[in-house]
Amino acid sequence: MSKPWHSIALTLALTLSTGCATTMSIRSMQPGAVPIGSAKHLVLLGGEGRRSAREFVGQALVQQCRAQGFFSFEDRSEEGLSVRIAGRQASIEGGSFTLAPEQAGLRIDVLEWNAERGEAEVACTDANGQQYLKRVPVMNGHALLAVTLFDPAGRAFLAESEYEGWASTPTSAPREESIECAARQAIATFLNDVTPLQVVTRVRLDDEDSGQDAFLESAARGGTAQAVHDLETYFQQNPNNASAAYNLAVLREATGDFRSALEWYDRALALGGKDFYAQARAGCARRLSAAEALSAESAR
Repeated sequence: MSKPWHSIALTLALTLSTGCATTMSIRSMQPGAVPIGSAKHLVLLGGEGRRSAREFVGQALVQQCRAQGFFSFEDRSEEGLSVRIAGRQASIEGGSFTLAPEQAGLRIDVLEWNAERGEAEVACTDANGQQYLKRVPVMNGHALLAVTLFDPAGRAFLAESEYEGWASTPTSAPREESIECAARQAIATFLNDVTPLQVVTRVRLDDEDSGQDAFLESAARGGTAQAVHDLETYFQQNPNNASAAYNLAVLREATGDFRSALEWYDRALALGGKDFYAQARAGCARRLSAAEALSAESAR
């Protein structure tokens, strides 16, 4: 299976400590709260609401995407395009533009963009060092955005989903500043929802067979490919060795070959493996499912 995420998805390290099981740390990617397949490039195609507010939202998206580092962003909202939404289906109108496989279309409507004076409690310290609460005047900003996000086939990951932000600034600051702070908060929440997460999982190795120590130490030094090769040779010489099959599964998983890892986990279990073998296999199956959800194959 193709793994475009392989270079960032997995690294390994062995943790060896006296009296503790040997483990391998596996870094894997999982879809965010809103799974969006393989999309890594967001394209803003338009929206409704106050023009200056929509322009600010576009600028804030550029800044936050750059800071976050996962998505690239393109603003095409001034090209006369529009997005029509019907249930969970979206379509681009007003031109011949079509989304590429790793792009996701965006429509953002500005529903609320205002601020009003209010009060907030702030912690203060008196001359004796005692803390107390004091009410001070502030400007309360509020931004409410309706976000539609969809794939090249028009399937909506989000359909006019609302993202809201609130922020308070001193009354001495410009009124618009509190609204813009609130809008940044709403945009950050949206990006957090759709950005895949990097997860670190420790997987236990079976280190009871001293004949495999050299292979595991080689993997610990970064020689994973050689360790896999040597351990496969060792297993061929010891075809009934469940721990060798199991450790091969863990090493295969650490290189990103989840399907092969599952096969080796099954071999280990068939040879009468230990209780933690099944737990490790289940974790590998979950990581494979997550990887497929982020792959271009599953997005089509």
